[in-house]
Amino acid sequence: MAGISTYGQSLTQIRLLNNQNENFTRLANQLTTGLKTDRFSGLGLDAMASQRSRADVKAIDTYINNIDNAERRLDAMLTSIREFKEQAENLSSAMLLLSQEGVHQKGDKIIYDDPLTPAIETTEIGMSSGEIATELETITDLADNLYPLLVDFLNIRDGDRYLLSGTDTNTAPISNNGTLDAAVSSLIQDWKDETLPAAQNLNNTELISALRSRTSADDPNAITDTIVGYSATLSAGNINDVYIRVTDTTEIKYTAAANEQAFRDVMVVTAFLSNSNLTPIADAYAEPYTAGDPTIADGAPGATLEEQKQNFFAVFNDMAQMLNTALDDIDTVEYQLESARVRMHTTRESLVEQKNALLNTVSEVEQVDTNEIAVRINAMQVQIEASYRVTALTNELNLTRFI
Repeated sequence: MAGISTYGQSLTQIRLLNNQNENFTRLANQLTTGLKTDRFSGLGLDAMASQRSRADVKAIDTYINNIDNAERRLDAMLTSIREFKEQAENLSSAMLLLSQEGVHQKGDKIIYDDPLTPAIETTEIGMSSGEIATELETITDLADNLYPLLVDFLNIRDGDRYLLSGTDTNTAPISNNGTLDAAVSSLIQDWKDETLPAAQNLNNTELISALRSRTSADDPNAITDTIVGYSATLSAGNINDVYIRVTDTTEIKYTAAANEQAFRDVMVVTAFLSNSNLTPIADAYAEPYTAGDPTIADGAPGATLEEQKQNFFAVFNDMAQMLNTALDDIDTVEYQLESARVRMHTTRESLVEQKNALLNTVSEVEQVDTNEIAVRINAMQVQIEASYRVTALTNELNLTRFI
């Protein structure tokens, strides 16, 4: 009986040792990995909470990545738009110096004398024996140099993605294909050439209307988006707004198209100022002039020099106003994009907070306190050593020693 009892006790001790070794191995793995288990099934009832939290973290990471991409594109868009605006402001400032409006009465003769030079200027701004003066020449040269730069600003890209084309991101929004310059040139010729039939010869109002209008329904001579050089998608108005999904239920629009009215007007004014037919302001004649000589270059319409100047500046000043209005409207485009960026940034901060909370949940469910595990391992080692000693003593017992 004693032998049987001793054998049973030995088996019990062996099972206890195996359990202790399994627990020791589990604790050692937890100490090494910092995790309670390497399988969700090992988490018991907490497995569902861990899996849900992990799924939510993955979804949040997708939204954060979406926002990061959108913010990068927004930064590029805003930078390009601001550079576009800065160049347009330079052109506007140059026009202001030449304009006969402002503090002067319309028709006044204006002379600009540079105080930094010893010479005294006596030539009226914009006039030099019927030919273009330095001030206007500076503007036309500036506009000519700016035009391709403005096109580049509107064709801003993020990689292969055009950012001002709406959803048609594979197509450049605008091309410098010469159609705008040709159309403006034709309009100016029809304005200056008073020998044309009345139906073809444009007056100031008709020229201004053509330059401002975007559809033939508004004006038969309108500068349409196609003429400006905009893509077929933009010209047809078929672009869709660009949105970014930032949560399961929220989307943010961050669209700015290259053919926004403000951008279009800047392009038209720049093309007008850079056009070779714009000058001279007044009719130009070969020297020496003899009464009745034909003009070598037509100026603005008018029977007298004064009328030609007034007609020229009537159109010129209207274009200056159109440019200034466009600059104000660009501010609105900037504001809309900045508002979208603020919403994205705020949403991103909220998502990061949610992600951190979920990661804390995952940590609480899946991870262990390594300091606590180290203490438990030390205690387990003591228990295992004690169990080995007890088992060894039990195995040494026999019936003789027991008696």
